[in-house]
Amino acid sequence: MITLLGRGNARTEIDLLLERVGTGVGALAVVNGPTGVGKSTLLRALAGRCRTAGATVYSTCALPEERDEPFSVIQQLLVQTNPETPLNGHGPQGHPSPWSYVAQLAQSAVAALTKRGPVILVVDDIHHADPLSIRCLRHLTARIGPLALPLSVFVSWDPTVEATSPILQEMLYEPHVSCISLAPLNSDAVAQMIAETNPDPIDTELATHYHELTGGNPLLISALMEDSQAKPAATSEIPGSDCGPFAGDAFQRAVQICLHRMGTLARLVAQGVALLGENSDEYQLSELCEAPLGLIRTALRRLQASGLLLGGAFRHQRVREIVLGTIPSATVIEMHHRAARLLHAHGAPPEAIAFHLLAAGPVKDDWGLPVLRDAARHALAAGQMDLGIRCLKLADASCTEDTTRYEIKAQLAEICAMVELGGAVARYQSLKTSILTGLMAPDTALPVAQAMLWNAQVHDAVEVIDSVARHADIARPDIAVEMQVTELQIASSFPGVQRTAAAAGRPAPVAPALTGSASPAVRARLQAYQSLLSVLTGNGDAYIAAQAEQSLQTGSLFDASVRACVVPAVLTLVYSSSLDSAQRTANRFLMGATDSELPGWTAVLRGLLGLVALRRGELDVAVEHSSAALAQTSNRSPDTHGWLALATLAEAHTSIGNHEKAAQCFATAAAPALFQTRSGLHYLYARGRHHLAGGRPYAALADFLTCGEQAQQWNMDTPVLVPWRVGAAEAWLSLDQKEKAAGLLEAQLAMRGYGSTRTRGMALRALAATRDFKERLTILNKSMQLLQASGDRYELVRCLADLSSAHRAIGDKDKARTAGLRARRMAKVCNADTVPEALMVAAPPLEPSTEWPAKNEHDFDKLSKSEQRVATLAARGLTNREIAQELFVTVSTVEQHLTRVYKKMKVRSREDLPVKLRVTAA
Repeated sequence: MITLLGRGNARTEIDLLLERVGTGVGALAVVNGPTGVGKSTLLRALAGRCRTAGATVYSTCALPEERDEPFSVIQQLLVQTNPETPLNGHGPQGHPSPWSYVAQLAQSAVAALTKRGPVILVVDDIHHADPLSIRCLRHLTARIGPLALPLSVFVSWDPTVEATSPILQEMLYEPHVSCISLAPLNSDAVAQMIAETNPDPIDTELATHYHELTGGNPLLISALMEDSQAKPAATSEIPGSDCGPFAGDAFQRAVQICLHRMGTLARLVAQGVALLGENSDEYQLSELCEAPLGLIRTALRRLQASGLLLGGAFRHQRVREIVLGTIPSATVIEMHHRAARLLHAHGAPPEAIAFHLLAAGPVKDDWGLPVLRDAARHALAAGQMDLGIRCLKLADASCTEDTTRYEIKAQLAEICAMVELGGAVARYQSLKTSILTGLMAPDTALPVAQAMLWNAQVHDAVEVIDSVARHADIARPDIAVEMQVTELQIASSFPGVQRTAAAAGRPAPVAPALTGSASPAVRARLQAYQSLLSVLTGNGDAYIAAQAEQSLQTGSLFDASVRACVVPAVLTLVYSSSLDSAQRTANRFLMGATDSELPGWTAVLRGLLGLVALRRGELDVAVEHSSAALAQTSNRSPDTHGWLALATLAEAHTSIGNHEKAAQCFATAAAPALFQTRSGLHYLYARGRHHLAGGRPYAALADFLTCGEQAQQWNMDTPVLVPWRVGAAEAWLSLDQKEKAAGLLEAQLAMRGYGSTRTRGMALRALAATRDFKERLTILNKSMQLLQASGDRYELVRCLADLSSAHRAIGDKDKARTAGLRARRMAKVCNADTVPEALMVAAPPLEPSTEWPAKNEHDFDKLSKSEQRVATLAARGLTNREIAQELFVTVSTVEQHLTRVYKKMKVRSREDLPVKLRVTAA
């Protein structure tokens, strides 16, 4: 039985054809349709039916590569009838012509065979037959009929091919020809085809996906079904369906078969479409394939009819990949070169041209280098790091001019450092010689020096900067502006390097005025480092903090101008105590770095977030971020960002009480370059706290005082950086030197500055220990208010523990318990399991009281339900913001409720709320 899915109109024609053959009348049948729709399968089925009915069948297939061989098709048929048939393409002497001789020979052979019964000649893909064979076949078909030979000729033909032989057209369009047209399957027929081999119910969406990928081509559909049954791991799943289809090896073979059957030109055009991609059109294809426009259009129609193309483009990327794979290796490079030149001449986008340049290898044309650099810039801006790096590497390999080549190398080093953590130092090191010998332009060399500083290549960076300062024309605006950026970076983040350079004869930088001639990107970098330096030198304000946050509202790490501002801007927010803004900004960029797999920037941003968490007293979060930052860079030497993360981790472990883990942070000797950086101040302060917590006050004091000396020398002795005076004072207190401690703390409190609330709160807590208990309570209450405002929960825990101890010392057990309960509750927020118990000695667990003071009970009953809920949470120690989040109301609403609570319960603050209320609430 012949299956005709979705082709019911052809069934009647087939039945009539078989009836004519069965009666010995003979017929000429043409099965037409595009490549892959089943013409060959139908021909074989028809021949099989005829053979079963007793007819003699001879079959052959015309091949495109044999089109120029005379009589290739007719010879294959005659050899089947009689292997001894002589056929050399030349008639005997006196014969009118070679073809007529062969035609007569074929007619004689067929006539002899028809005496034994009907004869069927089958020619597949007759559009590929050689012209002389077509003339012979035309000679035979003219004898078909009831009064001539009982001969039938079945051929398959692709109507999308322009028939170059008028004789073939004459033969195929005879009135008595039986025409069986096969078109691609529709979605319903595709579903039916899948159902024949799949016992499970067919999802109509799945059938739609099959149809969209194949255009209804049965050959391609069968291949997809074969792949879907195997589902090897290496196949490509077509988007849109969780259960398939899969385009694997069978599908690849089917596409290749279609291309082969369509002939050389169609295959070449398909390869051209694959090469040119979305930018292909028939005119460009004509140039690329070096073929007339008419033939290109014919080939495109055939590719479209076969289901490979849709609207001039491949139906799926997988098909394009397969077609690209059919390009011979000997010609693929030349074709890519030609495609690149063609696209460039037609003004195609740089990315499209770069695709071919990357496939072709080093570029020789003058226009190729700018195209590659433009393509790299577009790719990097879109987050396509791998493509951008490949474009830059090829540009580097293709460039012959030293200045441009080293500019490319510098850009490549920066980009590779974002994705290849281990290679940054070596890449920048390799550029040093070119800078010192003058091969690299000064405005390119200075950013290299800036990168060297971040990578802790301090000595190399200083050499580069000094070389530029000595040999370059620093009066030139572009060089002068870049030098200003470099000096600001040094002054704000590598102040020890600045002093080394000054000692060598180069003056220390003066804060520059923003240069109007600078580009917006350079002005942004100038502003970022100027803002950071202003905050670090005690000149910060709310405007600078707001400006830092605003500068990073838009953009991504793939924008070089934004990327250069991220670290100084976030640090400006941290040192301005704008911790919420710093966290929000860093998290946004961290999400982009993580999604784009940028380990270098992931480490930097997690280090910054660790510092934010530490200053908010979120110790476990600080440990998590800092540990992750260090883990990202574990296979290389620490850089300045790694040193900051290390200091943050050590301080967090010390605060939690993990002294062994803190000690591990200091187990390896610090690099000397560390102590030339701002991160070195954090490191000294963290090590001092570790020494102090471990009972080594003199070692702690040495670190704190060294930290202070460096901060003063660098003009960075501000409360917002590191509270070294508080640390040193605590060391003196542990040595019972209250006067020395008080002197440091009073000096600290005398220092005013934007964002110093946290440090002032810490200083007041320590100062309270130098006063008598009555004065101590007043100072601790002020400290508590400042620390609450700063948001540092860990320091607030320490203050509340001291406050509880002070209340207990004067016999006020209720207030001691109040402060103790808040301290315990806040300790859980910091890291409940590991906050040192030493902080909680003054705040033992509370035992619920069995009696409720009558006046308190009466006053509490006066509160509304909303006020009681707010009062209960306030009694637990929650801040106003936390209460608002708990009850899903605004902070303003909480404040209003508390005002009424205090008035009705006749107390001045939450600290005076009844202890029993807290215990009951807890």
